[in-house]
Amino acid sequence: MLTALVNAHVRTPEDEITAATVVLEDSSIVAVGERLPPPAGAKVVDLAGLNLLAGFIDLHVHGGGGFSLMTEDAEEIRSYARWVVSKGITSFLATLAAASRPQMERWLATVSALGEEVDGGAHPLGAHLEGPFLNPKHKGALLPAALRPPDRAEFLGYVRAAGGRLKVIVVAPELPGAAEVIGVAREQGLVVSMGHTDATYEEAREAISHGVTQATHCFNAMRPFHHRDPGCLGAILASPQVTAELIGDGVHVHPGAMALLLRAKGPVRTILVTDGVAPTGLGSGTYSFGGRPVVVKDGVFILPDGTISGSAATMDHMVRNLVELGLVSLQEASRMASLNAATVLGLDRRKGRVAPGFDADLVALDESLEVAMTFVGGQLVYSRPQGQGR
Repeated sequence: MLTALVNAHVRTPEDEITAATVVLEDSSIVAVGERLPPPAGAKVVDLAGLNLLAGFIDLHVHGGGGFSLMTEDAEEIRSYARWVVSKGITSFLATLAAASRPQMERWLATVSALGEEVDGGAHPLGAHLEGPFLNPKHKGALLPAALRPPDRAEFLGYVRAAGGRLKVIVVAPELPGAAEVIGVAREQGLVVSMGHTDATYEEAREAISHGVTQATHCFNAMRPFHHRDPGCLGAILASPQVTAELIGDGVHVHPGAMALLLRAKGPVRTILVTDGVAPTGLGSGTYSFGGRPVVVKDGVFILPDGTISGSAATMDHMVRNLVELGLVSLQEASRMASLNAATVLGLDRRKGRVAPGFDADLVALDESLEVAMTFVGGQLVYSRPQGQGR
């Protein structure tokens, strides 16, 4: 089936096309051009006044819309996938927080059995393990009892349970056994991220030399920077081969610190992530997360001890936030919310751009950068009801 999206303002990481026509055939983009006539017989969708971007990809998310991705119920993940397209997300990694080994293996088996296609929803691209090989000193909202030293056999059990769908693992590289797990993870083709870590500058640099290429929610739950003790954060900022996750809600990380990160890494090496949890999008109130009560306060979830427990902001909010703060352009924010994640996962030849040959996963934003439409695999899966928006 042919679909022609006309009068769009296409924004890619490299350029913009005004009054663009984007032609979709089945699940792929087949043509992009300024004022390109729609093919005969194509369904025409008018995007006048809308910015058309590559669909957002969330590498680090635990849930939202009342749905948890840490579940043994595949339908709950599908429900999340159908909800999150309203926020411009077209692909995501189900991020699993540290728990007991049997529980994590059951969660992984659920993600493995799910596959990448959800009718009317975003693509579940696989799993991201946030633990259990993390440092309790920087546990954040994770349960200390669920954290344990890196263990090769345990890690390989997770690989087997995931059936080829495990894509990213977070490790605190200073822990005993971490170097072996990092090496085995790289052999298995995984992305290894450092996070929830108290690593020194030297320990972090050594881990980077052994294959760590990513930093988990940079600044959060890691050893802070000091000019005589730069720590892992100093190593992350100084290492061009490391890509940094950023929770861009303006609460997890101060705008000044976000500016510093962007100055050091640039929009090419910074990935926007939500770190969203199940109650995201449900509004103010008290909820349960990991068996503990959390309260929405100032746009984040707060545990009773004051610890931030994930983000209440969605990816579209973060894109708007960074642009409105003047930290990046919309094109740069689009790269940080899409192409950079695709690159990390080795999918940058088919996801993350509005270009021929790429997947027809797209998001249309209005002038206020609110989501107006979302396409997944060439299908319109979300259209904002008339009268909604800012």
